[in-house]
Formats: sequence, structure tokens, C-alpha cells
Amino acid sequence: MDTRIEGNESEQRRVQELSRYELALDKPDPQLRFIVELAVQTMGADIGGISLVYHSHIWLPVTVGIALREIPRDESFCSDLVACESDFSEVEDALVEDWSAAKPIVRRAPHYRHYAGVALYGNRGYQLGTLWVMWLQPGQVDAAQRTMLQGLARLVTDTLELRYCDAVTGMYNRGAFVQHLQHAKGEAGRRELTVGYIDLTGFHQINEVYGRGAGDATLAEIAARVVGWAGADSLVAHLGGDRFAFALLGLSGMDRLQALCHAIDVPVTLPSDRTQALHARIGIVRERLPSPVAAAALLDMAETAAASIGDMASFSVIREYGSEMRERSGFLHDLLGVLEGQPEAGRLSMHYQPQVNFAKQNLIGLEALVRWEHPQRGTVSPSVFVPLAESSGNSYALDMLVMGQVCRDMRGWMDAGLPQVPVSLNFSRSSLLHPGLPEEIKALMAQYRLPGALLEVEVTESQLLEAPEALGERVAALRDLGLRIAIDDFGIGYSNLDAIGSLPFDRLKVDRRFVHGVADSAVTASLFRLIQGVAEVSDAELLCEGLERQVDLDWLRHEHAYCVQGWYFCSALPPRGVEDLLRAWGQRTRQPALHGDVRELFASS
Repeated sequence: MDTRIEGNESEQRRVQELSRYELALDKPDPQLRFIVELAVQTMGADIGGISLVYHSHIWLPVTVGIALREIPRDESFCSDLVACESDFSEVEDALVEDWSAAKPIVRRAPHYRHYAGVALYGNRGYQLGTLWVMWLQPGQVDAAQRTMLQGLARLVTDTLELRYCDAVTGMYNRGAFVQHLQHAKGEAGRRELTVGYIDLTGFHQINEVYGRGAGDATLAEIAARVVGWAGADSLVAHLGGDRFAFALLGLSGMDRLQALCHAIDVPVTLPSDRTQALHARIGIVRERLPSPVAAAALLDMAETAAASIGDMASFSVIREYGSEMRERSGFLHDLLGVLEGQPEAGRLSMHYQPQVNFAKQNLIGLEALVRWEHPQRGTVSPSVFVPLAESSGNSYALDMLVMGQVCRDMRGWMDAGLPQVPVSLNFSRSSLLHPGLPEEIKALMAQYRLPGALLEVEVTESQLLEAPEALGERVAALRDLGLRIAIDDFGIGYSNLDAIGSLPFDRLKVDRRFVHGVADSAVTASLFRLIQGVAEVSDAELLCEGLERQVDLDWLRHEHAYCVQGWYFCSALPPRGVEDLLRAWGQRTRQPALHGDVRELFASS
């Protein structure tokens, strides 16, 4: 079975924003701390703790009586307990044997000498670590104490599995994986690290057809394959659902990664002896060590690479987080800087494209369009950074920043005594569904003393069809504030008339593909007339976008479609250009003798 590897192995620049990530040490679980305190007190010990054992170090999420978080594995008694594969281990006097006397906790003051520990095994047989106590003086635990420690260990195991392990596979979860990875990438002597993110395809079908039991068995099977492939010197985790993670500590060639693909692609056995092949989108990131990039960021980078893989054939695909994705990450870092008001990231600037009724020779509105003035990239189009904001969960912050600037510009025009015309704005789907949107818009209207009738919110047809009920509630709240509602890009989606009819709107905007060239195409003309009929039935204004040619304008005039927006009349103007336009428009309305072709008005702006 073929496996395809995609990526760029050339040297890639560091991603500046990822160096800011800091991994906070995991806060001790109160229940685990209580259990350890109980063990120390009931057994009369001096110190105690829980150790999670990794091949090179011991991570101590909870300690009592001593401040430790991580220690090398060969310096710990717990590593010896794990190595001997025993359920219980005791060292009565560590000073008797050279190997135990050399342990730092024994050698250094205050010289702890007596150790007792119980191994912690998960419900699926995985060895998680140990529960241990120590005394300053040598001694020996009796049968009752040993039973007590073993009983507390069972409570620790249950709590550890809930907090640090996945219930289905028994593997470490995301939190534990990131903690171990953060330590591993800082270990001396390591030169390279490969972090991977596995997203299975086809798993949901197994759950739906064969039930949860078959789905869990499938995940356990895939987990076993990943663990077997990675080996004892690597980190693996189940991130939930059909997603896994791994970290290869050291050099890893493409042959080894291809072996993972082959392991996953082997069909799994389902009830009634049926088989089904699962495949995976696998994203990887290679990092030279030492690296300023935190473990959580590395996992995010690998997930980004996996998410960038499109439709797949009948085999797993690996994509490396290469220079293009690192460029995207740097771009996102700058965008977040803009949203946070950092001057070095550039600034957002507003432009406004006029909307006219050419039959009445009137200016009827403006559409707000945002640009990003980047210090290195120059002017960045919204088609580049708006999708980035949406995919990173920052679209609401972007939309609110844009609306704030629009309201500020409108207030400035009003204070200058210029004519008032409505301004329309686009919002992302997540912004339209955000519960705080109506109140934040209301606050902006109050701050800048703007009536709702001067603001228009554009809802795309696709947004309406994705969540009609929720969006209908949000639109109703905006209309209560006096805002106008426009359906944007109509005709390019499913044109579900039932969904459109359930939403009250004031304007229907025809997408430019049904305007540009309409005079030359009978098919386009027929589709335009259908859209025009929807506007008439809905008693809504029809606005035609993308008008660029005189021949199309003449055709629209013949069809009595007079409201237009496009380069034929005017391109988008900066705020100062809008100010000049509104001033000229006001002079025109006050002096009828100046009336003429409205295009002359834009030419003078």
C-alpha cells in the first residue's frame, strides 16, 4: 500500500510568536495531595509523593514534605521499583548498599534512608508510576502499613487515570503528553525532535454503524499499533476521539514515518468478522534542539500540518509543518499584534465603496472594507487575513475592531456636518452567532451617538443556511436596535428560499458573478431575473455588486435594477476620500443646478 509524504525538509526559520509560549507547571490535584498527606501521616513518614516515570526522568506532580518536581530517573528509587516490575518495593536502610547510598536524596542532607513504594498500574495494564514515602531513619513497614499504602495506591491510580490518562486506551492524555514533551525537549544531548499529530479518517463511521463498543476496541487497536511503532524511547498520547500524538526523541527518517502509515492502514477487524481500513492525516514538525518553542506550540504546529491535508486516497498521508506554515504562523502572530494594538504589527485601515441609485443619481450608502497596512508586506487584502482570523478563533475580535473604526469614522463625518448615509459591514459567522454581539454593537452606537438606521449588517446566504434558527435570533436582536439587514452574495449558495423567507431583511445583494457580463449571457440574465424576483417578493431593495461595464449598466436599466456598487462608479475610498465625497454630495443636493451624471461626483472625490 503506497504512502505519500509531503513537506519541505529545508532549514526553516523560527516562528517568533511560538517562543512566547510558556508551559505552566501542572497544579497539584487536591485529591492526590490529600492521599499523599494521608499516606505520610498514617505511616509516620517524613516525606512522600507520586512519581510518574518516563524513560529519562521522574515527574512528581505531587510531593509532601519536600519540594521536587522533576529528577533524573537514575537518581530515583521509583525507577528501581519500575525496573523490577514488582508491585511493592522497600529499602530499609539506604546507607547499607552502595547503589542506594549514591542516590542524591540519601547522600545529601537531611539524608533520607528508608523508602517504601507501591507501583501504580492503570486499568489496562499500563504502568503509570509510583506512590512512595520515605523516612529519615532506617526501619521496616509492617503488614498493616503495606496494606494501607497499597490501598491508597489504588485511589491514586483512579485519580491519575481521570486526570492524566485517556479512559479508552489508557495512554497519556494531552496534558500529560505536553508536560513530558516539555521536559524531554530540554534534555541535554538531544539534537532533534519530531512531534506528530494523528487524525484518523473513517472512524466515525465505525462508531455509527457498529456502536461505541466497536469504536472503543478500534481505538485501542490503533493505540497499540502506535505504541508498538513508537517504541519505549518515544512519547505517545491519545488526545481524545480519533486523535493521537507522538514525539520521537532523536533523528527520525522518512522510512520510520512511513512505517507508521503502514501500521495504521492495516484494516481493523469489526463485529461479524468484517474489516475496515482506517487512514490518517498525520502532521509532523521537526525541531532542532535546543529550541525556544514550547511543547504545546509544537503539538499545535503538528495539528496545523495535519489539518492542511485535503481529500485523501486509500492510504495515510504525512505532511510536514514546513516553511509555508511557519510563514502562516508568523502572519498570525502579526495579526494578533494588530488586534492587541501593537504598533510594530501595523494597523487596520478602512476603505468604503459607494453604493448608488443611478436612476435617481443618488448616493444611497457605503460598504466598509478593511485593509491591513503591514510594515513589511504593505497593504494586505482582507481575503488573506480574514480567513486567518476565522481559522484561529479571532474573527470576533477583528470584527469588533473594524466596527469600532467604522463608528469612529461615521461620528467624524457627522461632527463635520456632512450628509449621513448608511454604512454596511460584513461579520463572520462566529461573530454573528456570538452572544455578546448585540450588546457590544449597542454600546458602540451609544458611545458614538449613532442611530441604528445608519448601520447595515450583511449576512451571507451560506451563513444563513448553516444555522438559520440561531442566526434568526441574532438578526432579530440587531433589528431591535434599528439596524438594517442585507443578504450578501445571494445566488452563490444553495438559495434555500425557505431559509431566506424566515429571515426579515431590507436588502438583497446580488453577487458580482450575476452582474459582470450579464449583458452577454442569456443564462446569467435568467439567473439574475430569478434573484430579482426573490427581492420583489421579499419587498427588499436589490443591490447589484461588481458593476464595471457600461453595457451591463444599460442592461440593468432595462430590467429596472438601479441600485449598484462597483468600479464603474467608484473604487473603495479611504476615510478622507469619503469625507470629500460627502462634502461634494452635500453641495450637490443644496444646489440643484449642479445635478448631472453622478459619476462626475466620484471623479471629483
